[in-house]
Amino acid sequence: MRNTTTNLGAAVKAARKTKQLTQLELSEELGITPRHLQAIENENKTPSYDLLSRMLSYLNIPADSILASSESELTPEQEQLLYLIRHKCNHRDIAVLLSTAEALVNTKE
Repeated sequence: MRNTTTNLGAAVKAARKTKQLTQLELSEELGITPRHLQAIENENKTPSYDLLSRMLSYLNIPADSILASSESELTPEQEQLLYLIRHKCNHRDIAVLLSTAEALVNTKE
């Protein structure tokens, strides 16, 4: 399952930039310090439920886009592959997989 606070931080930052707001402007709108907003966006700080609700509402971010698991969208084969990578591969194996994936992607360009 993906890290919900990481997803939230990235979504808040993207929505803030789409609305062309600075961290200062958004933090003032939400009634928090710019440092608190920075921690949410960049350091995976988890906001209170009240603040989360206000952020999602003000920035028009659907809650399910933050709270839903991305793995639920994976096929069983993809889930099995991820399981094997996470639990059976060492650092060298993962380096080989990454190199192979990069080479595959480069052939698609």
